[in-house]
Amino acid sequence: MSLLPTESKIQTKIAFTTLGCRVNQYDTQAMKEQVEKALLQTVGFDEVADIYVINTCTVTSGADSEGRQLVRRAKAKNPDSFVVVTGCLAQDRPEEVAALSGVNMIVGNTEKSALLQKIVSQYEPLQPMADDIHFDALSPWGGGISRFDGHQRATIKVQDGCNFGCSFCLIPRVRGEMISRPGLEIVEEGKRLAANGVKELVLAGIQLSSYGRDWGLKASEPRLAPVIEKLLAIPGIHRVRLSSYAVVDFEDALLPLWKSHSGLCAHLHLPLQSGDANILKAMRRPYTLEGYRAMVVKIRESAPRLGLTADVIAGFPGESDEAFENTLNQIKELGFVDFHPFPYSDRSRTPGESLFPKVNPAVIRERMNRLWKLKKECLESSAQKAKGNRYRVIVERYNAGQQAGLTDEGLRVVFPEQSGSLGKEIWVQVEGFRDGYTWASPVTDLKEGI
Repeated sequence: MSLLPTESKIQTKIAFTTLGCRVNQYDTQAMKEQVEKALLQTVGFDEVADIYVINTCTVTSGADSEGRQLVRRAKAKNPDSFVVVTGCLAQDRPEEVAALSGVNMIVGNTEKSALLQKIVSQYEPLQPMADDIHFDALSPWGGGISRFDGHQRATIKVQDGCNFGCSFCLIPRVRGEMISRPGLEIVEEGKRLAANGVKELVLAGIQLSSYGRDWGLKASEPRLAPVIEKLLAIPGIHRVRLSSYAVVDFEDALLPLWKSHSGLCAHLHLPLQSGDANILKAMRRPYTLEGYRAMVVKIRESAPRLGLTADVIAGFPGESDEAFENTLNQIKELGFVDFHPFPYSDRSRTPGESLFPKVNPAVIRERMNRLWKLKKECLESSAQKAKGNRYRVIVERYNAGQQAGLTDEGLRVVFPEQSGSLGKEIWVQVEGFRDGYTWASPVTDLKEGI
């Protein structure tokens, strides 16, 4: 496993931090384990390090701003540090990133698997050891992962890239075309994670519902379902959950799995973005409102207990008051367990940038406030329906003195901290909703293997 002729750690310290989606979080973990195999010391981003790696997001203007702030934080912690910026912002606008004071190196998304080689080639203190470092031949998926630091549920990236071309989104530009990961690699990674105590796997991708379509498989054919069955057969893996999943290319073979495999979490995150047919068309979403609603009906007929969550954008160009009201009404009618509201912001060189009329920022803020209010109502309704019921959850950190877990159906519950329970699977009973949270009380720990 060592890449150096000695087992002693290199004194160079390297720190990582991540912005954005689960796929980005996975990429950071893969890069981190890659440099650890070369015996570099990894430390927390708030610690003094020789090298800081910032994995950026650019899905919103706010994400861009956070990336710039992290560069300043790194230099403030160690003015002599070597700062590497990677991720979607680095891929999309490298010239802008290069102009930031303190940035020493830029690594685009397509170069992440070669991060170590690039650092060694440009970071002078490591160059005397370059001839002794063996660089593994890495696949487009990097070197893979064996743990998921800072999380009790581990993400596995099973797919990357997107072919949709939505008018508000630059992800296809920064992630490239859709590509699926071989099922054997996914299962082997699941085994490594299980060996390190992981009990729940979250399968993630940029265009997850299209997994396997780049191999010529039809949407109606089993693609991800056989992989999920193999993952659920791994000793120690209790649950598999799908992350954001589009109604486009929906894999029908998944539907019977929710009946036959209790380990497949009965939760789907189906991005909606707008509940107005004309706005969806302007967004260039690959589905109609009627198609989305029909898929929800189909899912619920096959798996009635499935919990649905969604994303919604407020203030897309041309969104009238009536169009926004349509979105509110659809959220209520579709009965989401929860949903995530986002304010629209123009992204450079996307079709949405040239669409008019723009919605006044004050109006967007007001609409966001209404969405947050409706989100609270959805959560309260979900909590009241769940009150008195018992659920299995993986215990995760939350606020001081509190822990949380995600139920099978995608409802996040909060409960008093239990010493020594972090990462364990326990039963909780929902008590109700207060102060914006769904509260529960622990019932009993599950025995290993259940």
